[in-house]
Amino acid sequence: MLFSFAKGCGLVAAAVVAASIPPATAVAAPSGEVVVSGSTTRTASDVPGAAEVATFTYRTVGAEGLSTGQVFVPEGDSPAGGWPVIAWAHGTVGMADMDAPSRAGVQYEIYRTLFGDWLRRGFLIVATDYAGLGTPGVHQYLDAEVAAHNVVDSVFAARELVPEASRTWAVAGQSQGGHAALATAPRVAALAPDLDFRGTFASGPPTNLDRLTALAGPDFPDLQLDGLTLYMVYIAAGLHQSRPDLDIGAYLTPLGAQLVEDADTTSMEEFRRRLVDVPVGSLFSRPLAGTPIPQAISEYFGVPVTGFDKPVMLVQGLTDSVVPVPLTLWFATDLALAGEQFDLRLPVAGHVEGLEQSIPEVGDYLEGILR
Repeated sequence: MLFSFAKGCGLVAAAVVAASIPPATAVAAPSGEVVVSGSTTRTASDVPGAAEVATFTYRTVGAEGLSTGQVFVPEGDSPAGGWPVIAWAHGTVGMADMDAPSRAGVQYEIYRTLFGDWLRRGFLIVATDYAGLGTPGVHQYLDAEVAAHNVVDSVFAARELVPEASRTWAVAGQSQGGHAALATAPRVAALAPDLDFRGTFASGPPTNLDRLTALAGPDFPDLQLDGLTLYMVYIAAGLHQSRPDLDIGAYLTPLGAQLVEDADTTSMEEFRRRLVDVPVGSLFSRPLAGTPIPQAISEYFGVPVTGFDKPVMLVQGLTDSVVPVPLTLWFATDLALAGEQFDLRLPVAGHVEGLEQSIPEVGDYLEGILR
């Protein structure tokens, strides 16, 4: 189901490897600049259509100012003007360094399929891990401003690594990454005015989640959403990193405080096991409503509903049990009321399955805006 809303209604020469960066080196490097380089290339792992893959560390915003990422180079010769770039923002994989995609690999089969389609179409893919996920410091989970910088700076880094990379690019993301993609688009004009930004794709983005999170407290109801307690812990941990002045710990139970402390060092797989049968309400010692926290949450990961001056495509599964459909429809309504232009696809599918069913349409959409 697709809805359209108009206005008024060279290949990688050397792979780069992640390593510990001396603080002086990190501080000296501007955003987007690669700060760790190696001397060997490696061929693509299990991603079809990739001639080479390079892992790199680059300077950006958030955590301690560093992020890792990967660049996937298509097979064959680059076209005139270079490979169009897709900046990929991944969904939630955890907060521990071990879960960073550049370390753990492409975790989900759907991502391999998606990347394969884009590479066969002749797009170069750069995939950020996000600052603090695989690098020093705490990953600021769902911090909109930080995510936007991480995405844009990854494009600068990819173009430094791959001379054949074009100035033309688009951003695409799933779940947490869908949020990052939507957070990036309105900021591109300020962050990357010299690049040719063409548009945005977002699947299952947690928009308006700040309105739900702000209701947290001891009596928070069981909403039957998959992984909600996990995401609440990650949000609290990210907010604690971003806004220590708020003293988020003062609103947490001993259990909640311990989980927030452990979030950055525990794999998501282990964390999920720990959180089985742990309700959201058990994390909080008092309600957040009526405190400074709700406003801080909105500032932390609220996504603008204006400033989308390039095409936007949204995919939201109607049976999504991770990101509630009403929140995305609410966001889409706000976009329409603001006069923004976008396409909304509503497959009868779940959180990941909606993206899986939409791969051909997404590829065609990106082909249309990047060529």
